[in-house]
Amino acid sequence: MKILTPKQKIVLQAIKKFFSENGRMPTIRELKDENAKLGLKFKSLRSVFLYLNALEEKGFIKRVSRDRGIELKDQTKKNFVDVPVLGMANAGTPTFFAKQNIDGFLKVSRAILHNREVFAIRVFGDSMNLAEINGKKIKEDDLILVDSQTKDFKNGDLVLTVIDGLATVKIFKQISKKMIGLFPQSTNKRHQPIYLTPDDDFIINGKVIDVLSV
Repeated sequence: MKILTPKQKIVLQAIKKFFSENGRMPTIRELKDENAKLGLKFKSLRSVFLYLNALEEKGFIKRVSRDRGIELKDQTKKNFVDVPVLGMANAGTPTFFAKQNIDGFLKVSRAILHNREVFAIRVFGDSMNLAEINGKKIKEDDLILVDSQTKDFKNGDLVLTVIDGLATVKIFKQISKKMIGLFPQSTNKRHQPIYLTPDDDFIINGKVIDVLSV
């Protein structure tokens, strides 16, 4: 690798900082704003592109043809995990089929995952718009990270549940030995709890551990 100029170092630092805090790479506009926080203000988005080109030429990043198409070279395998995106779930009544085929991958910091087996799923609906994970609200079209290893669920856990082949995100509560409840947390009062017994066709896929806004 070649030596970076002071400004190029700031841009690289901004990329790493944004990824560490958000679990995803920045857009060009987000990178422009992140650099401004670090004291490097760009007049145009074109200037950001020029610095990204320089970082790529010097071997510090790789540009790929997709949204948020920045990859950190060399450190990627060491610091990041490819998390599969397994379709979508509804934060309302379970109206979308849960898909097992992989729609793509997210690069997520190992610091976020803590060696847990995690997959991501996109959220639709507003039945959980008052729920918080790590201080972040769950908005429609956000990606949630689900820990598939968690099997012992506690009251208040936010869980991904597939009911009759349909996926939904709700708050878990053990009602009795033979009944659980899945509860919404929403500003929309039309959403109602879902009550399940062992005789019902459902499986709790895991506990939601983080939210990645898009």
